[in-house]
Amino acid sequence: MRKNILLLAIFLSSFSIIQAQKLDIIPKPVSVQQSTGKFVLPSSLKIVVDKKVKNSADYIAAGVSKSTGINPIVSIGKKHGKNNISFLVDKKLDLPNEGYQLEINQSGIFIKGKTDKGVLNGFQTFLQICSAKEVKKGTLPFVKIEDYPRFDWRGMMLDCSRQFFDKQTVKNYIDWLAAHKMNVFHWHLTDDNGWRIEIKSMPDLTLKGAWRGPGEVLLPSYGSGDKRYGGFYTQEDIKEVVAYAANRGISVMPEIEIPGHSRAVTASYPEIGCEISQELKSVQGEVKNVWCVGREENYDLLDSIIREASGLFPFEYIHVAGDEVNRANWEQCPKCKALMAKEGFTDSFQLQNYFFRRVQKIVDKYHKKTDGWNEILKGGEIDPNTLISAWQGISYGIESAKKGYKTIMIPGQFLYFDMAQSETERGHRWAAITDTKRAYSFEPIPDTDLTPEEQKNIVGVQGALWSEYLDRPARIMEYQSYPRISALAEIGWSKKEDKNWDDFYGRLTNSHLKRLTDMGIAFRDFPPTAIYKNGTITVTPPYEGAVVRFDKDGNEPTRQSPLYTEPIQTENYEQYRFRVFFNETSASPAVKAEKLPVANWNTSKVEVLTISENISEHVDKKGIWYLNFNPTDDGANGTIKSVSLFENDKLIQTYADEKALKAKPRLRFVIGNYNEKNTYRLDFTVENKEEKKSAANVKFNCSPYQEPEVKVTSSMAENPKFPISNLQDYNEESYLRTDVACKDGDWILYTFTTPVTSSKIDVLTGIPHHPRFIINDGYVEFSYNGTDFIKGDNFDYGNASIYPKQSVKAVRIQIKGTNNEPLMAAQDLKINP
Repeated sequence: MRKNILLLAIFLSSFSIIQAQKLDIIPKPVSVQQSTGKFVLPSSLKIVVDKKVKNSADYIAAGVSKSTGINPIVSIGKKHGKNNISFLVDKKLDLPNEGYQLEINQSGIFIKGKTDKGVLNGFQTFLQICSAKEVKKGTLPFVKIEDYPRFDWRGMMLDCSRQFFDKQTVKNYIDWLAAHKMNVFHWHLTDDNGWRIEIKSMPDLTLKGAWRGPGEVLLPSYGSGDKRYGGFYTQEDIKEVVAYAANRGISVMPEIEIPGHSRAVTASYPEIGCEISQELKSVQGEVKNVWCVGREENYDLLDSIIREASGLFPFEYIHVAGDEVNRANWEQCPKCKALMAKEGFTDSFQLQNYFFRRVQKIVDKYHKKTDGWNEILKGGEIDPNTLISAWQGISYGIESAKKGYKTIMIPGQFLYFDMAQSETERGHRWAAITDTKRAYSFEPIPDTDLTPEEQKNIVGVQGALWSEYLDRPARIMEYQSYPRISALAEIGWSKKEDKNWDDFYGRLTNSHLKRLTDMGIAFRDFPPTAIYKNGTITVTPPYEGAVVRFDKDGNEPTRQSPLYTEPIQTENYEQYRFRVFFNETSASPAVKAEKLPVANWNTSKVEVLTISENISEHVDKKGIWYLNFNPTDDGANGTIKSVSLFENDKLIQTYADEKALKAKPRLRFVIGNYNEKNTYRLDFTVENKEEKKSAANVKFNCSPYQEPEVKVTSSMAENPKFPISNLQDYNEESYLRTDVACKDGDWILYTFTTPVTSSKIDVLTGIPHHPRFIINDGYVEFSYNGTDFIKGDNFDYGNASIYPKQSVKAVRIQIKGTNNEPLMAAQDLKINP
């Protein structure tokens, strides 16, 4: 009998787990227990809201109405009647401050929080239960949930300087964070490209510094074009947003960028900057963008700014930045050099430390604490109460925690959501290619590097969305944010041992993407996988029910494109594109059909692997082929050498030198004598020198473009680190940077050794994948004889094309005006057959 009871208990426990998964709650709760039975919402629904949460009563009522279809009757108090929904604060709950208990039973729905924020977290879980795919509207399963966050700080930063987002857009963003139980909105309000917060004692900060364009103190940048662009938030706007966020359980932290990233300040009040004649460029190419440390009057101005900001934001922290300071300005400035001599400083990092200690005294004066990027640890001691935002990498968070500072983990390699999500998508790449799975893989506490006591200094996790490339297409801010923020929410909330990608992905795709849609978010859906083999393209949708459409002419599929329903027979697989469409606003990136890898390996041993693969079935045409070694995220150790390609056992080409796997080697081969009877073999050696994981797949693909020998010249001076010769190597990751902005009359000339036959040549400017340093005003032209030129397209957002009727000897870029940026960049030609 006892055995049967035990088996029944195990069965009921398993049943509970299965049902809990079907609720698809994100972030995953600490404990979910379901039982048989359902609560049917009455047509006359009453909700009781504790007076400690009364400021959120309208928000709660609106959410209940939207999720249930019933307009509830709201009462403020603690008395729970049968069939009501109660939202109550119970300080006696044995839970952390933001924890909550939620129970649905025959008597109604009970949501209790240790604090008002705990109640609101429970409210978000209630809304998710209502919207789970398997839950019938108006009928809720009996369930008991006890839940609380892993970290006290679960934040997200939005950059509103480089792109200005209006007040309603900011409110929407806060709503979406609240729905994921995030509790800090980090509002990046000032930077080189725009000052967005009204400071009444310094009106020119917004009269001048909030705008860029022709005739403005700030030049156009980041896609703002040749029209006046910008905006700012009045102090009343900010108070409204702060109250709005508070009613949703979110604290708003302002960021005032100092002493660097301050071009909007120095353009509005030039006397704030250093007295230097040189135009010393920051890492982003900005000039005159640093506060002068040696000008005593600047600290009075900073006092005014911090005083007014402190009065607008109740949150305990003000973020004062401190990242990427162009200290070369201080090293040339007479006032800064005089201060160094007076204080006995030997380097400019000590000046930086001096500046922050002065700023911290001002922040303290207004009863706030200082948050700053990890660079503020350099140059000397700072207030031990300083919060450190570690963005440059995990090691910087470890350093901060070891020094005893409270630390927020924001490593760009995982949680900067301005990073591209795949190799072909828009976005930065300097930190990593970061899709939702990579973001989810981040673990904030590196337990092998910190003692248990030091681990306690890591108090939170945060994402960041910098807005350089959020100007287009429409709603890309949402596309870059979600569902990566859904992953971030689970990192910050759920227990470490409960994190599991497959489980998260199931909850996300089963119910949560639909929730994002219902919130009005134009999120990035997951792309399909399209594999070409033996004349057939087979597409695997990313999840059950995903709608896949395709285009066979090399264009990006639209919602009107054919629906993929079965494998496609074709020899022209290179032209096919596939894309998932969730609804009218949310879709995946388009993907090409790919061949399977020609080789792979996975080892964690110290060993030498000799790999030899027959790749005859893979090679199907003559042309230029590229061999790409693609390491897994956690397996980029080891080196590759002696890479050789054989045709009919005869060596075509070999690369003998050693290449690090983490550099993702890309090797070029020319197959000029292809026929279907040939055999092809690939040999290479992998040496793993440490007991660390070395794992990769190796792909071999024919380039869709021609790569004729070309000589490139220009009227513009090159940056030696990005020489003009980069335009001759057909490596899409290398490019030209000039040393100055382009101007009317400048040119770049591509001259082919032998005339080239092509249906279309694309001419691209700017950094690869980024619309920065592009040509705004100009056109491309081409010549059949190298002397007489025919005009092609005008440049549109940095790109132009030509469509020659006969063999082309030369292509020339003609520039008609400045791009209003510190420099110009150009890329290899894309020469179609």
